[in-house]
Amino acid sequence: MDSDFAEALREGESDSRSSDRQAQRKARQFCRQVQRALNLALADHNAGDGIAGLFVEEVSPAPDCGRLLVHVLVPAGCPVTDAICALRHDTPRIRSEVAMAITRKRAPELIFVPAFPEGGNDE
Repeated sequence: MDSDFAEALREGESDSRSSDRQAQRKARQFCRQVQRALNLALADHNAGDGIAGLFVEEVSPAPDCGRLLVHVLVPAGCPVTDAICALRHDTPRIRSEVAMAITRKRAPELIFVPAFPEGGNDE
């Protein structure tokens, strides 16, 4: 095999790995930005709307940044199904608040799932 050709192949592989790492880093940054925006949006709610006291523990791409999986901590004493239903019902408003806080052409689709602290259950 030609040594110049082999070296060019190795450089191409390292460039693609570097761009993959950069894309993953950008995705993590975006998810953290959305997480902050969601926690601010959830903090502004009234106690009677079913989503007061919720906290976004983690946001991750599902499968990419156009759709995000939002892991929500539900406080003790609040039924998980009620909290998730309230979030799903209020998703358009929450999504618009996220859209105002991020710098993207399109707001990502949000999928809410419960996150449980160590030893927690789904009541």
